[in-house]
Amino acid sequence: VRDPGGPGGRDGQGSLAADMLSYALNRPEGQFDISALRGFFVHRRVLVTGAAGSIGKALCLHLAHLGCSHLAMLDQFDHGLLEVVEAVEKIAPSLSTSEVLCDIRDAARLEAWMARIEPDIVIHAAALKHVHLGERHPVECVLTNLVGVRNAAVAAANAGASQFVLISSDKAAAPTCVMGATKRLAELYLAGFAIERSNAMCAKSVRFGNVFGSQGSVLPRFSAQIQAGGPLEITHPDMERFFMSSEEAVGLILSVAAREIASGAYYMEMGDAVSIVEIGRKLIEKSGKDVEIVFTGLRPGEKLSEQLIDEYEQVTPSGLPNVHRVTSLAPDAYLTSADVAHLEVLA
Repeated sequence: VRDPGGPGGRDGQGSLAADMLSYALNRPEGQFDISALRGFFVHRRVLVTGAAGSIGKALCLHLAHLGCSHLAMLDQFDHGLLEVVEAVEKIAPSLSTSEVLCDIRDAARLEAWMARIEPDIVIHAAALKHVHLGERHPVECVLTNLVGVRNAAVAAANAGASQFVLISSDKAAAPTCVMGATKRLAELYLAGFAIERSNAMCAKSVRFGNVFGSQGSVLPRFSAQIQAGGPLEITHPDMERFFMSSEEAVGLILSVAAREIASGAYYMEMGDAVSIVEIGRKLIEKSGKDVEIVFTGLRPGEKLSEQLIDEYEQVTPSGLPNVHRVTSLAPDAYLTSADVAHLEVLA
């Protein structure tokens, strides 16, 4: 299942996107058993937060094809929410759906919506994801990426959900930016949540690399700069990142949600990190234009290379092919509800 307007679509840029995706992955694209997922989701009520974002929309379209019993799409961005609802209705007109215009920071409204929808599974994709913006607005990052996760997890558990899946980031490993730190704290909160409410809900995280072709990723940004005649702006010549396709991202999320596996953070094998400069050069070469590359310097919070785990964590098998489970080495490495409430007051 592919979003026709996404990185694998046929909108005139599909061939270029497919070529660049193959280069960025630099490995065989990961495969997930969609037929097995259909058997799991067909009888489940699913709520996706951040449904108007790139990953949120892709998730909703996949879930529509899988035939879940009810699909609730939640976002605070009204125009984007309408777009994803209309896209789902086109491919699955008989599917039972709900549109939820709600801010995850509003705990009372979120609680009311969850109680009304009664989801079996909540996939929490809503987040502030831009590193340099998070550095300039740290309070907003804390309120969305940590307090918002607390609000969603509590509301989901109170509504009777059995599974909660947080979309995290490779930037949560050895974080050097506010965005990465809030994602790590959110993971640690879910670990604390599992202790505080052990029988309420299975809460898991999925760590991503960069999803190629998603909002804010290098493909649309570089393509726009090349189309404008340049220059192609790259922060540092040694910058490299892990990449995954939208299909891999969605398959990983849904597979983790569908498996009866323990709480923790999960990540998939993504091969070697890929040079951002080389991606830029490949795009320039394929454009046939003479475009200059300029290096603008690392911005606050940025690292030259990302990692999927750090020295304070351990890796164990997940039961899924090429997917690993990450947990903290220290048994007391978790956040309590009181810890999050304290940070909320300080923010």
